[in-house]
Amino acid sequence: MKKVLLQLRSALGSRYFLAAALAGIYMAVFLLTRLILLGVQHAVARNGFVAVLATLGAGEVFDAVVALWMVAPLVLYLSLLPEHWFKGRIQRFVLWSGLAVATFSALFTAAIEYYFFEEFNSRFNFVAVDYLAYPTEVADNVWQSYHVALVFTLVVSITGTVLFLLRRPVRETWQRATPPLRRLAFVAGFAVVLAGVTWPVSPALAHVSEDRALNEIAVNGYYSFFMALLGKDAPYEGLYATRPQPAVMARVQRLLGMEKSVVPASFTAGSTLRKIDNPGPSRRLNVVVVLEESLGSELVGALHPRPESLTPRFDALTAEGTLLTHAFSTGNRTVRAIEATTSSLPPLPGESIVRRDKSVGLFTLPSLLASQGYQTMFVYGGRALFDGMGTYLQRNGVDRLVDQSSYPEGTFTTAWGACDEAIFTKALEVMDESHAAGKPFYSLVLSVSNHRPFTFPQGHVKEEKRFHRRENVVRYADWALGQFMAQAKSHAFYRDTLFVLMGDHGARVYGASEIPLPSYEVPILFIGPGVPAGSRLDTLASSLDVPPTILGILGLDYDSKFFGHDVFRTPPEEGRALMTHGSEIALMRGGRIAVLGLRESATLYELDTAKDEIEKAKSVDAAGRELIEDAIAYYNAADRLYRNGGFGFIPSSPRQPAPAAD
Repeated sequence: MKKVLLQLRSALGSRYFLAAALAGIYMAVFLLTRLILLGVQHAVARNGFVAVLATLGAGEVFDAVVALWMVAPLVLYLSLLPEHWFKGRIQRFVLWSGLAVATFSALFTAAIEYYFFEEFNSRFNFVAVDYLAYPTEVADNVWQSYHVALVFTLVVSITGTVLFLLRRPVRETWQRATPPLRRLAFVAGFAVVLAGVTWPVSPALAHVSEDRALNEIAVNGYYSFFMALLGKDAPYEGLYATRPQPAVMARVQRLLGMEKSVVPASFTAGSTLRKIDNPGPSRRLNVVVVLEESLGSELVGALHPRPESLTPRFDALTAEGTLLTHAFSTGNRTVRAIEATTSSLPPLPGESIVRRDKSVGLFTLPSLLASQGYQTMFVYGGRALFDGMGTYLQRNGVDRLVDQSSYPEGTFTTAWGACDEAIFTKALEVMDESHAAGKPFYSLVLSVSNHRPFTFPQGHVKEEKRFHRRENVVRYADWALGQFMAQAKSHAFYRDTLFVLMGDHGARVYGASEIPLPSYEVPILFIGPGVPAGSRLDTLASSLDVPPTILGILGLDYDSKFFGHDVFRTPPEEGRALMTHGSEIALMRGGRIAVLGLRESATLYELDTAKDEIEKAKSVDAAGRELIEDAIAYYNAADRLYRNGGFGFIPSSPRQPAPAAD
């Protein structure tokens, strides 16, 4: 052992000192990042010293694995580099420059991760993976939202300091020779160590407490990102708990048969296809779904009163329709809201179906309405290609896209596109065109202003110092929405239009729970003919309930594959919400939530209404086991149908006339 240690010390004193120094820099940056995040989270006060020590211990393991993998290419390069090349001036410049770039990158990434955690209360996850595909919007948003120049200057200064401190030992590495056999022995030993430390490490090691945020801090951001990258389009089966498919479909059909007009025999075998016979007269109403960016329920005065409401116009509009008071988004990204409100499909683990290549010809609300003679459109302030939204919608029933290229020059824009007032003005314009064509229309309108960098035109709503930046932009977004609805009343299409005004997801992700529920609660308001005015519906609901609820209000009979329910016809005790957070997927019902995780894990939680958080159930009774089985059925069936083509669109079959009475 002594001989091995001497050889290791000798090797690290030679050219391999560069790899050791870089690994040390990575470990130091990782530790500093974790300590800062622990401080920001007040981790010791919230979780205790022992839990924080466990976090640091687990974190060091993740950090070591990541640091070794990140220096592995350098170790291999140094091992293959002949001695005379290594000592050459060009190689000195290359290696010294590489060390500088790697140090700068590690520090700058740490700064990015800090701000990412501030926004999403998470290490790099699926959101970070998704963002990388759209550098234009992300880069513009980062530049407008954060002090990039200051961070850049600070990182450059620290990088220069580190290189200055390393100048002498690095210079000495070129004075010592490393024979080929020693290089071969070192790289072989490094490979053995790398494999040995990597194999036993899994994401489960980060579960050091019941505080989700603390568990996120325990893991390494690079490791978390890599796991998210591997799981972007991972199939449900093989990762999550499954059951025999006949049992899964039988359970799902029972769960979806809550509409009183549906009997179990009406389901097509091995499918969610069934006939929905909505009572009352059929209304060929226009349908306008407004997805308000980051409008969580906590920001809405009608749901969470505060001394001065941030949303007085939305609050006033609740007197004109029915407000869902206990509704949840299926995820914390806009694409999840688009997915839910068009396909009514549970949020499959990994990336949203909006961004998947297989999402062509799915059973969606726009496809169904288009088959009924509706004109369909999507109105957005940014680029429709972002997150694959435009491609998904065009492949699934939307005929017309209106995006950033459609707005006049001089329109107030941010990194995410045109401001809300411009979006709503354009929406009214294209809806007038559709109405003039004599056909009913479906319009999905997506706002953008309520998002970092929280800037907006100052003509109608002034930025007030007594409000935070986010609160000021919420006030502006509310004004724009109120103005849109007020102006719509003077248009000819208004009296024959159903409006659905809702948040796409919460304002930000925070909280200790495995599923941070306050970050998912959103307002959903229905306004239009046939909708009770000034009503509040307390039934637990999900954003994927929007399509069948719309069709219920329209009184449309149709063949359905939707997983959602018509909330106006759902018994309160049967209300439920489905959601995904990171790699976890969940089903909430009756004050309990079943969470399915990787490696086929299934955990039951109970809702603490006082804290608005979930806590792990001390025991699992029969009802709890049923909830877990229901969660497995929902997600297992949805994933299988989606992947096997069982969720494709089929036009509704013609209704047979009722038999004549004797």
